[in-house]
Amino acid sequence: MLSLLIVDDEPTIVDTLAFTIDWEKLEIMTVYKAYSAKEAMLVLEEQAIDIVIADINMPRMTGIELVAHINQKYRHVKSVLLSGYAEFAYAKQAINYGVSDYLLKPISDEDLIAVIGRLVQKIKEEWQEVVSQRRVVRTLKESLPVLTDKLLNELLVGRLKEESLRYLLELYELPFRLGDEICIMVIRMEESFPEFKEQDIYLLEYAIINIAVEMFGKSHHLWSCKDSNGYLVLLVRKKIVEGNHHENVEEYRRFDSLAMHLQRNIGLYLKRVVSIIVSKWGIFPEDIGRLYSHTTELIRSKLANESGCFLSGELTENGHVQQPLHRLYETPTLHHLLENRRWEEYQEKLAAVIEDMKQTRNLSEEHVREAYTVVAGSFYYYAHKHNRLLSDLVEGTAVLDRVVHSVQQLSEWAHFLLEKIRYCDQIEQRTTRDKLTMKIREYIDRNLSTASLQTIADAVYLHPVYLSRLYKAETGEGISEYIQKQRMLKAAEMLKDESLKIYEISEQLGFKNAAYFSKVFREEYGKTPNEFREQL
Repeated sequence: MLSLLIVDDEPTIVDTLAFTIDWEKLEIMTVYKAYSAKEAMLVLEEQAIDIVIADINMPRMTGIELVAHINQKYRHVKSVLLSGYAEFAYAKQAINYGVSDYLLKPISDEDLIAVIGRLVQKIKEEWQEVVSQRRVVRTLKESLPVLTDKLLNELLVGRLKEESLRYLLELYELPFRLGDEICIMVIRMEESFPEFKEQDIYLLEYAIINIAVEMFGKSHHLWSCKDSNGYLVLLVRKKIVEGNHHENVEEYRRFDSLAMHLQRNIGLYLKRVVSIIVSKWGIFPEDIGRLYSHTTELIRSKLANESGCFLSGELTENGHVQQPLHRLYETPTLHHLLENRRWEEYQEKLAAVIEDMKQTRNLSEEHVREAYTVVAGSFYYYAHKHNRLLSDLVEGTAVLDRVVHSVQQLSEWAHFLLEKIRYCDQIEQRTTRDKLTMKIREYIDRNLSTASLQTIADAVYLHPVYLSRLYKAETGEGISEYIQKQRMLKAAEMLKDESLKIYEISEQLGFKNAAYFSKVFREEYGKTPNEFREQL
């Protein structure tokens, strides 16, 4: 709601306007009154006024002078001048002083309401624009980490034109300009973190960037992103440019030393092993793609079998890489071992493949990805073969989306998933056996007089020998023993009914004759059926 100030040296006019117009309908909640320009100035100092209606002809200080004062000190306030016919031309000149409108006396309610209504709408539109601009600025600031990450990723792969880059650097307030000397630092986290949630990894990466900013902040500007490989990439620019080549060489050495300390501090404070690769120095932005491409190629070709390494600048290429994955494709395959639940053999084969890879010098990251694809394929195959989703077995997709770059990461990731799958299988097997035991006992209860190992095996579609072995392993007793025990319990219950003859009970429970029934009953309870009944 808005507020209004009415100013006139004639109290009748002020009071009439204040009380006869339905100001609330115009969204004006508060109406202030002043009977001179001086009094109006005091109200303006103490209250938040949106619209002023002032008479042009007032003693000591005219309405035009008041409007000029308002325009200078309260530029957001809208002013309306009231003038007689004689001052009408004079009032029009007041437009130069920021007057929003003017009305000729005598004033009709309709004219006043129309003028004030337009001003209220204009004020609302202006504030809406201010709010929208503030919202845009706030949204931009909140989104800056995502926007700058995206921009740097586009620069790394050369997808941004120079004109757009200039504009976005200024918009995002990034301390990088065309022609700056820059280098690229890539940080690769070695653990695959299968036990970590996505939020945990994000916080860890955030902590690493914070340590980097703390260490490099006094001497270098940093701009970070997470690239498509899952690496943390930092674009680096010196804050102070040295004067000659010798000083530059020393600066590069100091930078490398600082980067090595960063690697040490990440291990010391965050308890995480990382590899750090620093590129050569180049010019922004034309050299970014080349430096980034060379750095990631070093990682793929040199660090697949290494962890916790530090590389700086260009390295010479080494010789031919031998094939380290031949064991991966030997029979029995990983798919076959998993399908038959040969867990120990699967683990042994996986360990042998990992060891072969570790023993291979200059192992390419492509070999790691190949092994990762085969291992992941065996897990997916097992899950889908059993009508399950792998994401369900391992409790979510986060661990399946982990980026694996090194042999160590592959080993940790594969063993973590294998244990998850094996545990789920054990639970499922346990549940299946429990359900089978329950099904067997329910069948016996319903068919106590005719139940036998063969009839039960037929009912559950299992071989009698396998069924007998499985049931005894689960319960500690044989199926025949359980049937006999249930028959004796039923016999003891039936003996309470004196109308039933012993031979009738024997027949109903499936015994061939009463004598054999009595013999079995005595072995169970130490009494004959008649003695048991008499005792009852």
